[in-house]
Amino acid sequence: MGATASLEPRTLPVDPGAEATLVVTIRNTGSVVDEYAIEGLGDTASWMTADPPTLSLFPGAQGTARITFGPPRSASTKAGPTPFAVMVRSHEDPNGSTVEEGTLQVGAFLAPSAELVPRTSHGSRSGHHDLALDNRGNTAVAAALSGSDPDGLVRFAIDPPTLPVDPGTAGFAKVAVKPVRTFWRGPAKTRPFQLAIQPDAPGAAPVVLDGSYLQESILPPWFVRAVMALIALIVALVLLWLLVLQPQIKATAAQALADAGYTARPGSPGGGGGGTGGGSPSPLASSVVTLTPPPAGQQALVDGRLDTTTNALTPTAGTLFITDLVFSNPTGASGDLTLQRNPVSGAPTKLLVLRLDNFRDYDVHFVTPITVHAGETLALVANCAATGSGGGAAPACEPAVFYSGYVTSGG
Repeated sequence: MGATASLEPRTLPVDPGAEATLVVTIRNTGSVVDEYAIEGLGDTASWMTADPPTLSLFPGAQGTARITFGPPRSASTKAGPTPFAVMVRSHEDPNGSTVEEGTLQVGAFLAPSAELVPRTSHGSRSGHHDLALDNRGNTAVAAALSGSDPDGLVRFAIDPPTLPVDPGTAGFAKVAVKPVRTFWRGPAKTRPFQLAIQPDAPGAAPVVLDGSYLQESILPPWFVRAVMALIALIVALVLLWLLVLQPQIKATAAQALADAGYTARPGSPGGGGGGTGGGSPSPLASSVVTLTPPPAGQQALVDGRLDTTTNALTPTAGTLFITDLVFSNPTGASGDLTLQRNPVSGAPTKLLVLRLDNFRDYDVHFVTPITVHAGETLALVANCAATGSGGGAAPACEPAVFYSGYVTSGG
């Protein structure tokens, strides 16, 4: 018992999404009536249907059935030759079943789709988009990408210019849209354009995407308002300086100079008793500190104190450089204190004039030192008020200055 089968044709072309039919002829080679089921085997079994699905045959008889293949139109349906198998299963003699094989020539199809994100870009010098290409066909595609602008106002930079995409996958490209001409000010201008995705398959229609580029001015809209506000602020600051701050600073400086003016000593020419008018300072005391410089080419650090008793400092040779001074008015006396440089000949040079009323301790540091050459004298002159506040006795006048610096053997 058993059966024989044959296929006509054995090679069958079929397109995904369509159907193709062949005929199977079955002959009962057994000695009893038998029923034969027609089944598909392998990967194509889900594509196959038989009409009728079973045949009952007398011994020696034969019958035919139509077998239809309908591969789905999807990326999972591979293009090209695909083997298939048809089993004719005997109900009475399973061991007598037979299998016939053939080939399906599955056709290729293209189903590209594309998306542009964002649809509209903006910028003053360029706009940027992402292009996504989905290949929903069953064959690989290499698509050429190009842009067009009917008005010729923009140009394109596409990376990569050709996009290969396998079946069932997606590819991505960067698209930069740049204006041919820029402008500094004014409202934004819309630049429409199109992107064409041309598959490399013969006769394939391109996929066209519409997009737009919103070209903005180089200077943002708020720039002019910001510049005007800045100019107004500068003018306001200048007026504030000229009309308020500068006169106030000058007045403060004038008051400070007035406060630092000499107070005339009692009985001195041009001054009243106990007044603070400008008079001649008191003569130098006879006590003088002398400095001996170090050997040639060297320098020595010096420091010391000048007060109303020892009020002068003279280098015997070389040059004295004073970098720091600390003035002290421990008793809170009133009047003024003058630090002056007395040259070998000529009038003294007043270096600092301080109002005693304004400090108890006062530190001064010099970036450029005070220089006292050999034979010159750095002197401290105190001119204290004769009476205290409220007409009482004046406090003791004991101002002093602590000095530090260095002395060199050269000039």
